[in-house]
Amino acid sequence: MVRGERYPRRVLSAADFELFQPRFQADPEWNGRRLDLRRRLQELGDRLLPRAVAAVGMDLERRESLHHPHASNGKRVARQRTMLFRGKKERKALQGFLGPELAKDLDSAHRSAHLQIGLDERVAFWGLRWEKDAWFDLNVLVKRAEEGEGRAALTEACARAPGYSFEVNGGGARPLEKVGERDWRDLAGFLEPGKHAAEAVIRMPSAQVLSAGAEWPEQVISDLLRLIPLFRLGCWTADSPSGARW
Repeated sequence: MVRGERYPRRVLSAADFELFQPRFQADPEWNGRRLDLRRRLQELGDRLLPRAVAAVGMDLERRESLHHPHASNGKRVARQRTMLFRGKKERKALQGFLGPELAKDLDSAHRSAHLQIGLDERVAFWGLRWEKDAWFDLNVLVKRAEEGEGRAALTEACARAPGYSFEVNGGGARPLEKVGERDWRDLAGFLEPGKHAAEAVIRMPSAQVLSAGAEWPEQVISDLLRLIPLFRLGCWTADSPSGARW
């Protein structure tokens, strides 16, 4: 352990990835194993949380995805994640801006831009994601991309996080560090908040994760901290361009 660190360096095993094979996804018999994995992801999120809060300069919370079959996941657990998203104070400010109707369910990480760490049957993945439901955050990103100063800031933020793939609705992958001002201008005209999801993501095959062993958690945390400037630019705050479209 790093001196002063509270959490053990618990590594993933091949069995963790096997949990997400189709034959196990809907079987409640595996809830206990998935719960153990959920707790390990939580530990990893807890290790990231204070460092991310210090870097981003805003309140954040940690949340895990469900580890058991449920209506909300189609009664199949195909992946598990831990996520960091805006905290209670930040959600209250956003609720005041959006109003009661548009601000429903802000306690869900899906309704905010979020940093995430997860795994499925084949890969571990981590990065920054805007779901379709987080339209107000993606709208901020679009509004920044519409102006020259904003495009320059976004380009600089992307250049600070090499190794990620930037994708829209799961496709059109391009290296994040190569997304430049012209690309952001084009994205400003293409991205539709509420219709599109976007993410900056690294996917590492399970064999490579297992080979990395105890070094993998710190690699993930270091990688995610490099995304903080982009996270800050694509997350609604009281001083961000609102770009309200309702």
